[in-house]
Amino acid sequence: MTLTIPTPRQFITSLIDSLSSIPTPASPTSPLTSPSAGANPLKLIPPAYRPLLTTLHALYPLTLLPALDLLDRRLATRIIVRPPEPQQDAAALKSGRETVPDHDLEKQGKQKAATGSPSFYIVRSAQPQHPRRGQASSDASSGLSYVVRLEAWNCTCAAFAFAAFPREDREQHPYGTEWQFGALSLDGTEGSGIAGVPCCKHLLACVLAERWSNLLGGYVDERVVGREEGAGLVADI
Repeated sequence: MTLTIPTPRQFITSLIDSLSSIPTPASPTSPLTSPSAGANPLKLIPPAYRPLLTTLHALYPLTLLPALDLLDRRLATRIIVRPPEPQQDAAALKSGRETVPDHDLEKQGKQKAATGSPSFYIVRSAQPQHPRRGQASSDASSGLSYVVRLEAWNCTCAAFAFAAFPREDREQHPYGTEWQFGALSLDGTEGSGIAGVPCCKHLLACVLAERWSNLLGGYVDERVVGREEGAGLVADI
């Protein structure tokens, strides 16, 4: 019997998916509630499942702990782009009908996100920024922010740019809709010639929050915006 050795991409995908099978602790952090101050849900993981985190730490020894620190500080925000309103809704607004409250629009936007609405993450840097000459201290204290897109497998930070080293052009490989660690990139796939998948702490933090949402989803804020506002958020970074 011949055993097939999985590619690094397949192995990490299986590892990340296995995290969602970990039994929820007695005091879970649901995606819709904020975690209590000082609570550490990772300590409540049964010992039989802790080797999963140990393996992930062995694969990303310099990335996992900083990624969890970003979530613990609530520095990641999921931006949900609300689909454009139908034409009849616009006509209703012009005719002076009652408008839908903002909180209802936000609730509807989050519900539509589960059906495939585009979304991305904005992750603020945990490193304090020193003000430059002529720069206000309040602007510097806000720190840098980065845009993370999980489907495209991209982060705007320099660490990810260095990890995603240049490569030769290759023929396209068809992929299904099933999620994989690395998303649309070819890194870590069979025949790619690249052993690993580029990653950074911002990207890993967002992956863990999304794929392990029953435990870490509550550490990410959500914001529903329109297309114009979403484009403005990216342009400001």
